[in-house]
Amino acid sequence: MSESLILMTQAQYARHRNKSPQYIGKLYKAGILVMRGRLVDVAASDAVLDDKPSGKTTMDGQPPASYAQARLADMVFRAKLRRLEFETRQGKLIEAAIVKERWAAILLVLKKRVLAVPDKLAPEVTALTDERQVRDALKREMHALLKAVHSDIQYAR
Repeated sequence: MSESLILMTQAQYARHRNKSPQYIGKLYKAGILVMRGRLVDVAASDAVLDDKPSGKTTMDGQPPASYAQARLADMVFRAKLRRLEFETRQGKLIEAAIVKERWAAILLVLKKRVLAVPDKLAPEVTALTDERQVRDALKREMHALLKAVHSDIQYAR
């Protein structure tokens, strides 16, 4: 290995990352940090937390040249998976399929409400003769529509 191995205590690593020792402790307990005994492997842990390659694997996707490199690459991969699970449990991440489903539902509600506006306003607007009254009726209906859509979306969980 051409890189020198840098190891730190959790407290030193917290200062290195400008994070609290408690946060680093949570990452340690969640198995996200790459450890060498009781010390943090700085390059590998930084790679996991920054979501960058650790520099220990080849650029062309080929297997690492040595057993130690392969083991480190596996450790980094498993740590990244634990990081994703950790952030999902904290509510920082949600599945893309769930986001797509929710956006589809939101757009369906919005489409339904917008397409109902002409039928609702046509009788009122035809009776109005003043441009200001028409504008006020349209604004009032648009505000009501947006408020209703917001309410539908907020409580549709």
